[in-house]
Amino acid sequence: RLYPALLTLSPVIVLVFSLYSEKLGVLSTLVSALIVCGLLYLLADFARRGGKAKEPALWKKWGGMPSTQVLRHRENTTFDVASLQRYHAILAKKMGARFPNAGEEAADPQAADALYTSAGNMLRNATRDTKQFGLLYKDNISYGFRRNAFGLRCVAISLCLGSLVWVGVRHGLNSWVIRFQAAATPESLLNGGELTSVAVSLAMLFLWLRYFTEQSVREAAFS
Repeated sequence: RLYPALLTLSPVIVLVFSLYSEKLGVLSTLVSALIVCGLLYLLADFARRGGKAKEPALWKKWGGMPSTQVLRHRENTTFDVASLQRYHAILAKKMGARFPNAGEEAADPQAADALYTSAGNMLRNATRDTKQFGLLYKDNISYGFRRNAFGLRCVAISLCLGSLVWVGVRHGLNSWVIRFQAAATPESLLNGGELTSVAVSLAMLFLWLRYFTEQSVREAAFS
């Protein structure tokens, strides 16, 4: 939960350390005090809320909760027919409920989905042991990380762009005319701190645009 929030803030953090390192004394004390007062927990909770807020719209777009979809007879590309029937039989025995066949599901898909959703809830509660179900636990972490990052995507892109803009305007636009005239090479247009900030902001912008996408969340969700 915390890492997506820190990744979101990383361009700003790097910008501050790169361009204002000589003024960090008071700021570092303030940040330390905020951390003691729960800043990291707040960031983690903010990231989780952003991710959870995205879930309903994603599930609706995908056709339902992934754990519900994979138990359906219709449009099921996750399991073969024999495996699906076997899983239904196991769940029916565990839940004491009869699972519908393909025709019954087609006749009342809402009732079937309600049963599949209940089965998913039962399975989640039955697999809380992170040691016994280690692979599931790791996949769940991966899903939560991508979902929460996707929830912060717009904020993160805005901070990346804002950091790039700040590097460009902080000394005024006229300063760039002087820099262009004095620069012997393209690299000399930026000082070390500015170059670091721009590089990190561009790298993170690429990451948010290309990796933290709806598709990456969907892959982790079905996994």
